[in-house]
Amino acid sequence: MSSKKIITAMLLTLLQASSNADVLTYTENDNSGNNLALGYPVPIPVDSQLPVEGFRSYQSLMDRHQDIALQSQNVSPQTIGTTFNGRSIWSFIYSDPDSVTFEGLPEAGILHQAGIHAREWSTPEAVSGIMERLFDNQNDNGFHQYLLENMNMVFTPVLNVDGFIQTQRFATSAQQSTFINDPSDWPRDGRMRRKNMRNVDEVLTTTNDSLLGIDLNRNSNPFWSSSAPSRSSDDNKSLVHHGTSAASEPEIQAMQAAAALVPASRLRFYIDNHSFSQIYFTPLTGNTRRDSITANVVTNMRLVNQSKYRYGPAPVNSGIGATDEYFAYTYQIPSYTLETEPLNNATDYGGFGVSHDGFILPEAEVTRMKQEISAASLIGYYQQAGPAVVNAIEIRNSTTNVVVFSGNWQRQTDTTRQWVETANTGLVTGEQYQLWLAFNKPMRYLDGNGELGAYPNLTQVASQNKITFVGIDTNNNQIQQTLPINDSHWLNNAGGAPQGFSRYNGDALNIPFTLAANLNAAQLTLFAVEVETTDLAKQSIDSDPSTVLDWAQGSWSNYEDSNGNATDSGGVDRSIRIIDDNSPLFPVTNPPPTPPTTPASSGGGGSIGWILLLFLTIIANRKGNKILL
Repeated sequence: MSSKKIITAMLLTLLQASSNADVLTYTENDNSGNNLALGYPVPIPVDSQLPVEGFRSYQSLMDRHQDIALQSQNVSPQTIGTTFNGRSIWSFIYSDPDSVTFEGLPEAGILHQAGIHAREWSTPEAVSGIMERLFDNQNDNGFHQYLLENMNMVFTPVLNVDGFIQTQRFATSAQQSTFINDPSDWPRDGRMRRKNMRNVDEVLTTTNDSLLGIDLNRNSNPFWSSSAPSRSSDDNKSLVHHGTSAASEPEIQAMQAAAALVPASRLRFYIDNHSFSQIYFTPLTGNTRRDSITANVVTNMRLVNQSKYRYGPAPVNSGIGATDEYFAYTYQIPSYTLETEPLNNATDYGGFGVSHDGFILPEAEVTRMKQEISAASLIGYYQQAGPAVVNAIEIRNSTTNVVVFSGNWQRQTDTTRQWVETANTGLVTGEQYQLWLAFNKPMRYLDGNGELGAYPNLTQVASQNKITFVGIDTNNNQIQQTLPINDSHWLNNAGGAPQGFSRYNGDALNIPFTLAANLNAAQLTLFAVEVETTDLAKQSIDSDPSTVLDWAQGSWSNYEDSNGNATDSGGVDRSIRIIDDNSPLFPVTNPPPTPPTTPASSGGGGSIGWILLLFLTIIANRKGNKILL
């Protein structure tokens, strides 16, 4: 090679490494010199353990979570690894000490992490907001206490600790050193560092290392290094440099170790919080039942915030090396990359619209954002805890206060329950009774006014909430009496039957009724109680409580519909019989074929075609550098 070509190549390399080494200073209104005005006060991390109107420093966040752990037996801190620079990475297990549900069954697990991209300050605050909400409501005798006592929730509020500290070290400054493939107005270090700190010092004015580091959201299997060069790169200066191999980075190794904090084979849900663009991304794995459940869970999470967040499923067998792909394909669970607000950039809040200011959420928006992310995420956890099942029943004579019928389902093994009837003296037509029915989870949500009802913005369907007495007379005629269930029937007083909830606010109901004249026990060969209702996530109950539902290979197992078929939809529980003729619990039918759990042929068009079109449309509409995830 000639000396001229060598010099030209060297110059190109220098241009790629640092086309501009200016240090920018963020301001509210001053654009003079190297200042960059945002149009709102520049967020500064605050040293405060308690929540603030804005952002807390890394050390304050960790001190807060460690302090919560000292105050609550339901919180256990664990180091899951160390960063490239040797700092501890902390996860926090939120669960009661026994690691089983109140029935004595193994708990389901979730994993929720944040701070994988250093500059995305809103994400550690979002996950910290969920943790603080659970702590603040740990003794509410309701929704939050249920999650703590029946789930194993693992939170990693900051994964990229080195990078996050670097951004807070230079909270108002960023180095304008850009890679040749970057837009000219993208700063890459200081407040705007995205990657970890591999081979990077902590001095902002050092220009020869400002582009280095690994994009931790490109460092996972199964699609590591499969989308180069545009969305994943082997160039160590690229914003999306994927590292030397899958899980080469200690932070990603720690993330995988965090999953091991959930009891074996119990993980059912994963979220990696990012910012910005207001969307739930998820990989489709081709497991049709898993993909359908994933879509259903995200629908509820989106509805909680009135669908301000969009949904972006990615085509089967494609990816960028992101963490949601690792958990989706490795564990076959609902797995999301949640991009928080803004949708476009800070003009959504009246800012000036600097190219990258979507990463700089105004302090005034932080508290609301945390509340919205908490509400949405918690209903996702609740849904993946498992659909509800009838737990116990009591029918009491309102005049004499005598219990005329009662029974409950009791755990036999981790996969079976046994019905235990404790009273059955018969019902008399024309008498007034109280029907008390309990479930194994809160079915309604206690709002700030002390009223039980639907989870915010998840309206219940009246036709799916009723109890029906079904009788078969000696002439084989079917006789029915239906009792509609409404919000007023659910109980928010302690004490159990007949007027109190069983274990959690909203897990039991009481309906007064008078038995219809044509349901005369002397003329009946069968008298059954049919229960049709949905839980807070609008999931139908399990139709067969005798088999304990669980999660296996990306879908529910032992979750029966009204015909006794194993599905992911549930149905009507007809298992409680006041008069039993020993007839089959479910109709004798040929069960439908088991839905496929592997992808169909990729040839031709079909559903994958429109999914790909949707994915590409979403990507095309993304603003600025948010094409990067």
